[in-house]
Amino acid sequence: MLILDIGCGKHKQEPGAIGLDRQPGSDADILCELTHFPWPIRDSCAERICLSHFLEHQSDVLRVMAEVHRIAKPGAEVVIVTPHYSSPDSYTDPTHVVHLGFHSFDYFVQASFENFTYGAGGFRILDRRLTFGGNLLLDNLGRMIAKISIDFYEKHFAWIFPARNIHCRLEVVKQPSSPPSHPGASL
Repeated sequence: MLILDIGCGKHKQEPGAIGLDRQPGSDADILCELTHFPWPIRDSCAERICLSHFLEHQSDVLRVMAEVHRIAKPGAEVVIVTPHYSSPDSYTDPTHVVHLGFHSFDYFVQASFENFTYGAGGFRILDRRLTFGGNLLLDNLGRMIAKISIDFYEKHFAWIFPARNIHCRLEVVKQPSSPPSHPGASL
């Protein structure tokens, strides 16, 4: 099973994953600039792709997700962890260029996203959830409200009981006709 960890930094999310990062000294197996497309990975090769605290650093999230779609096999699992927009972590790091909410991932479902994948499909949301910090009382109140209604939580309570991270698992949906492979791909 080929597992890719995009923007792996100094710690890969899964043992045996192939890491991609631009930083020398990272745990990357492949050093490349991840803001330049296409990435040096062949089409439809990965069965699992991890993007942990990576998306919030990208100025073109749609292009990144189209690239993830390109390198993933049909049915591959994509695991994303990113700060929720209400988290202090989202705004503290000056390298964060986007701030995402629970419904940000709705945009990547097949019908909405096909223009970015040249009509080749999109993603299906398998699971997504918010995590909260360690304050027993306040975090449990936020968790409870979010469980009752995520929309009500984000509209009225996110800034009172901030979430920490969004965890989202996607499944890659591909149509039979995908664009041709990247000729300089290394994997």
